[in-house]
This record gives sequence, C-alpha cells and structure tokens, in this order.
Amino acid sequence: MSDFQRMASGRGSLKKLPELAEKLAMRRPMLVGSSLTGRVLRSAPGLLNAPVFTGYHANPDLEDLAKGAELFRKEQCDGLISVGGGSAMDTAKGIKALLAEGSLENVAAGRLPEAMPLPHLAIPGTAGSGAEATQFAVLYMNGKKLSLSHPDLRPDGVILDASLLESLPAYHRKSCALDALSQGIESYWSVSATEESKVHAFLAVIGVLDNLKAYLAGDPHAAEEMLDASYQSGKAIQMTRTTAAHAMSYQLTKTFGIAHGHACMLTLPILWEDMLNDQEMAGTLTELSSIMRLGSPLIVPRLLKGILYSLEMEIPAPPEESVIARLAETVNPERLGNHPVKLSAEEIRSVYRRAFLPLSGQEKQACMDIWKYYGEDRA
Repeated sequence: MSDFQRMASGRGSLKKLPELAEKLAMRRPMLVGSSLTGRVLRSAPGLLNAPVFTGYHANPDLEDLAKGAELFRKEQCDGLISVGGGSAMDTAKGIKALLAEGSLENVAAGRLPEAMPLPHLAIPGTAGSGAEATQFAVLYMNGKKLSLSHPDLRPDGVILDASLLESLPAYHRKSCALDALSQGIESYWSVSATEESKVHAFLAVIGVLDNLKAYLAGDPHAAEEMLDASYQSGKAIQMTRTTAAHAMSYQLTKTFGIAHGHACMLTLPILWEDMLNDQEMAGTLTELSSIMRLGSPLIVPRLLKGILYSLEMEIPAPPEESVIARLAETVNPERLGNHPVKLSAEEIRSVYRRAFLPLSGQEKQACMDIWKYYGEDRA
C-alpha cells in the first residue's frame, strides 16, 4: 500500500462522503461507530440503509472483531467506514484484518496476509488519536494488549470535519488533545525520528499548544486546527511509533479508568525531567523547547504539568508498591526500544511513583501560570 490517502478536510467536508466512497469502490459499506454514525449516514442518503456495527468495547477485543466480521459477511458489505475515536478506527482495522485472514488466532499472533485490499474510510470524531493516519491497531485478548501493524491497515481515505467534534464531552476533548501533544513530542525524540517525521511532529505540537485554549472555549477555527494537529501526530507516529509515555499509559488506563491521553501526560513530564540529566539528549530537548517557544528545556515539564492541572485532569492517589510493580511489568518492551534513553525496571517504577505525586501549592501554581500566560506575547 502506498502512503497516499484520499482526503477531504474542512468544516462541512462530511458531504463529500458519497464521492469518497465511490472512489474507494464502496457501494455497501459497514459503518463501525456509535453516537456519530446517524449523522454520518444522514449526510449520505445513499448509505442510509448501510449496516452499523456498534458492538465493540472502549478497549476493543478479539471477540468484538469476530462479531463485526460476522455482520459484515451477513450484510454482504464491500468496505468499512469507521466513525469516532481510536477505538472505532482500531476495531475497523481489526475487522479488516480478520476478514482478510479468517482466523482470530493468526490475527492475535500478527500473522496477516501480504495484501488486504478491502477499503477503509476513517472519519475521526475526536482530535487526538491520529489513528486515521496510521497502520497500527491496539486490541486486547483476555485483558492482554495486542498491537497489530500492517501497511494495508492504514485507512485508504480520511474525512476531517471538525463539526463532528462539537458533541465530544469536555473530558475527552482534553484527553484527546493531550494524546496528540504527547504523540508529537514522543515522535520528535524517538530513535526512529527522521527529518520528515519531525515536520509532522512539529505541526502536531504547535497545533495543539496554539489552539488548545480556544478549542476548549468552543472556537470553530481552533477545532479545525486541532483536528489537523491530531492528524499530523498520527502521520508522525506512523513513521516513528511512540515511546515510553505511551508504553506506560495503557495499564494506567485500565487500572485507574482514565482516558489514554490523560494517562500519557502523567508520565511524559517525568520522562522529560529524567532526560535533562542525559547529555546526549540535550540537543533534542533544546530543539523541542525551541519549537514550543520556551526559553529552556527546564521549563517544558513544568508547562506540561501546568496544562494537566489547569485542565483539571485528576492525578490518582499514589498506589501501593505492589500496584507500581504490576504497572511496570506490563510495559511493552518494543515501545521502550523506541525510547531515546534506555530505561531499567527500577527507572520505570520510579517514573510511575513520581507521576502520582501531587505538586505543592506554590509549585502547582507556578506550573499553571506558565500555561496561563503561554502564548500571551503573540496575542
């Protein structure tokens, strides 16, 4: 599969759905999504009778894929349209893999055929995961995380219509934005980073930082910019994958019931602080702090903490040491291999411990002030 994706973007671009579906040779697609699928179907009268699969979990598992594939075959569909956040898109990617392979066992093992031509059109209803730009899918089997990766799992088409973000609950707006910001930063410092991936990472980081306040205040232009920033973060991690903050986030989500981006931002500033002591990282961290228009790499983790507190994203109470150990044991070693600094088991546990420590009143206020006044010189 080439890197080419058919694209429609801008407010109102949902009306181009029939045109894109036709170009992708989808005459009877199956939609994968929940709350937004009705609106999508109404935008394309020719698809009003298309079947809709809603039977997937927030952390989609293999049984979800089996149910989705069964509906797809029963309705004799010829393509997939995913609508919503990363869960909907990952579910559609998993269904595509199962339809091509035919065996849940092989899908779980990552044994996928060389080509999977079934078309998939992704319509994100969140500004955060960037899954519409990637070939990756996160799935679960018996509570254990599985990662699928195949070039043909990258959606063949994308519609970026910011009007779909209007019904997104405030907490998920915030968490999704933090996910895109984390992906941009992690991609930039990844050992797999290239000059091209750094361009997309830069656009993701600046896109979030420059538009987050206005986006959360309901500004429609800022919503378009945030949706593009999310897409850019997906393009960045498509090239580099993510690093330790993402690797450490999945079990935080499952253990504490917090959203993915929220979980990433608990550990990201701690990881940054630790890398300040590594001379080999000085150049990269200086570049990133310059991109973020901050005078020193020392300020960035305080900014990130300030965003977390200002958005009123709860920091769970410090857990028992047995929970810390369990969290550390579940971290994906492959993602850690992409992290720019090697982390020992004890260092991972230390990051988790410090992620749960609340800031003192004065320090907390200082971090929040950095975010409060961020960008004021450009107003």
